[in-house]
Amino acid sequence: MPTVLSTRRLSEAQHQLLDTAAIQWIEEDFIATIPQDFTVDRVRDLVLFTSQNAVKSVLNNSKAQLLKTKPALCVGVKTQALLVEHGWEVLAWTHYAKELTAVIERDFAHRSFSFCCGNIRREVLPTFFNEQQIVFDEYEAYQTVKQPHQIQQKIDGICFYSPSAIESFLQNNQITTEVCFCIGDTTADALKEITTQIVVASQPTIEATLQSCLAYYK
Repeated sequence: MPTVLSTRRLSEAQHQLLDTAAIQWIEEDFIATIPQDFTVDRVRDLVLFTSQNAVKSVLNNSKAQLLKTKPALCVGVKTQALLVEHGWEVLAWTHYAKELTAVIERDFAHRSFSFCCGNIRREVLPTFFNEQQIVFDEYEAYQTVKQPHQIQQKIDGICFYSPSAIESFLQNNQITTEVCFCIGDTTADALKEITTQIVVASQPTIEATLQSCLAYYK
């Protein structure tokens, strides 16, 4: 029976996906997210989110009430679902930030943006905004903090959900023969210099990452 590490603890619903699999699972949170308080003095035409964590931070931030009055664009199907659940109008969403730049260039290049992100964010959207001379304000809505753990037992596979989790894992562990199941291309890219044993999920969700692992060991 293969042993697989999930680099974050899974929800009850996610555990149900795994119930019938002949796999031994280990779970550890290799990163933590901490909401940040921030003040919004001026609100732009649209609000842009790149993660659920940014949405949660804004929803719980009394000083960010102005942002809730504007339609949103976002990265990720789970981010979109969370926004809709809280009554937010979502004008567009994509799986990846690069895809969203194409949508903005086509449909929203004349608008300005309030961009809510984490402290470890990629340069894709800010670079795009600057190149296209699109006005935007950036808010650090949460911090990502590494929580390294040393895994003592032999593992056959690892589920990674972010480049930050890979960095955290590698602080106390090595990747040798393990198969790495990645939530998306950005996470997979962070492993390219380390291993060729990479399986990318069909969609950038935790559930799809787990499904890719189940399919591999079926």
